[in-house]
Amino acid sequence: MESLPLYALVLFFIFLLLTRIPFASVKKGWVPVTFFLLFTFLSNVFFSHGKILYSIGSIVITEEGLCLATVRTLRIFFMVAGAKILTATTPLDVMVEALRKTLSPLEKIGVPVGDFFSVMGLTLKCFPRLKDYLAENYRNHKNNTESKGFWGRVNIVSSFLLPMFIQSIQSPEMFFQEREENPDLTA
Repeated sequence: MESLPLYALVLFFIFLLLTRIPFASVKKGWVPVTFFLLFTFLSNVFFSHGKILYSIGSIVITEEGLCLATVRTLRIFFMVAGAKILTATTPLDVMVEALRKTLSPLEKIGVPVGDFFSVMGLTLKCFPRLKDYLAENYRNHKNNTESKGFWGRVNIVSSFLLPMFIQSIQSPEMFFQEREENPDLTA
């Protein structure tokens, strides 16, 4: 698809879809994406041959470069915006299950797709609890010990990280039980 008016139409519909999801989820991560889009645009605009529109020294902007940069930048923007819309509107469990179903034909050649996605689903379920557990332990250790600089914080983290890994290996269900008992942690 090379038609700029068609890209403008798709861009309009994507903006309509983006207005339907919460702004907080839309704005997350846009700073690095913006830098990437800007880099994509500039690298395509300055380094393409064609009819010269503007020239200053060795920097040349061509008509073909401008069109190519716009098309390529919009393609990347569409992919990122589509991923934002998908992750904001679809629960994580549903996406993992859809990926498992999509890749399930690979099981016929011996790829353990079901096992992989079962482990992935369990991991994603325990991440919020693990994050809360780590933050709580870090605050407790930071208040009890004096941390000066980067290495002080590294010492604090290492003092509770290894015992937490050992505990999670010995009793992994602890990350699931507390989530089930406390419904506030699921939000």
